[in-house]
Amino acid sequence: MNGFFWKDMKRSFLNVGFFVGMAFVAALLTAAVVTGTPPERIRSSYYILFNVFGASGFGPFAAVFPVLAYGTRFCEEYQSGYYRMIFSRMSLVRFGRIRICSVALSGGVMLAVPIASACIMAYILGVPGVPQGSDEGLLDGTIMLTYIVKYGDWYIVVGKTVLGFLFGCVWALMGFLFAVWIPNRYVALIAPFVLYESMWIGLDGIAWLNPIRLLRGDDVGSYPLAAGVECVYIIVVATVIMAGLVRRYRNG
Repeated sequence: MNGFFWKDMKRSFLNVGFFVGMAFVAALLTAAVVTGTPPERIRSSYYILFNVFGASGFGPFAAVFPVLAYGTRFCEEYQSGYYRMIFSRMSLVRFGRIRICSVALSGGVMLAVPIASACIMAYILGVPGVPQGSDEGLLDGTIMLTYIVKYGDWYIVVGKTVLGFLFGCVWALMGFLFAVWIPNRYVALIAPFVLYESMWIGLDGIAWLNPIRLLRGDDVGSYPLAAGVECVYIIVVATVIMAGLVRRYRNG
């Protein structure tokens, strides 16, 4: 089991999809930071972050990237029949746990690293702390202002990075879910995006369930609450994945 775990973990990170997805995310976020930063260091870091998470092209397509890493791997194993050999050498429960872990981690890291980098760039190129000058009042009435005053700027960086990681875990696993139930690579790649867009529109009035609101965290009103809901999503999706694996195992 340990040997398969490390091999699967290695494959989940060392593949073209992972690096392509991370490169696209990094490019989108970096472009948003650069274009939203005036030549002089006169704007608040949070003005830049608002552009990154609210006005860039990242949010509408955020669910696409985590799936690219390892979410569709099961489709190849199913089509080739390799999954039968896996099930003959280990229980489907062990396989499910290992694969869920590797898929989630690769999807989470794919988003967490670029998001953390974008936040750090915003603090370097902008003015950290409570917005002053032309940006005074920018955060009035938001949870971000409370966090900055109470904990400091680091809390925002860590919070957004953690939320990005959990978001990546959820949607990478969503790709795995579709791969298990409908083992077609194109379905596994496209269906999570369709579901994401549907939830974004359908849950527009329920911020604490809306996936894009959870990614940002600010609209939910609590980073811990947003993280908790993401964890619940992970548990639910993982449960449905295990049910799908049981179905595949019984059907041979």
